[in-house]
Amino acid sequence: MLKGGLMMDNSMLKSIGVKLQEARKKSGLKQVQVAELIGINEVQLSYYETATREINLNILEKLANLYGYKIDYFVTGSEIKEPEIQIAFRGVNLCNEDLKTIAWTKTFLNNLSEMNDLIKE
Repeated sequence: MLKGGLMMDNSMLKSIGVKLQEARKKSGLKQVQVAELIGINEVQLSYYETATREINLNILEKLANLYGYKIDYFVTGSEIKEPEIQIAFRGVNLCNEDLKTIAWTKTFLNNLSEMNDLIKE
């Protein structure tokens, strides 16, 4: 069970893992950069991307925010290929502080988008 009450079967784990890996690569980031930024080790991130280990909701949310996706993209059958929020940057020369700023910005913009969706309803 994913912390937060979501039951995960093997196919769901694999789907989440594939989407996480694709999202990281589209962001131009290496596993070591992402792991350091969200406070886990590189091996743990690799386990999530290969569906070797179950991911908790807190970590999944951090990754979704960093990559610019809503968390729903990873846990549903959604086939959206592009993140909700896109910011162009080269991941190679970014320091950890730059990555934190990018993650914060993507989180802010995702929250703003969700608020706008709620207002429209």
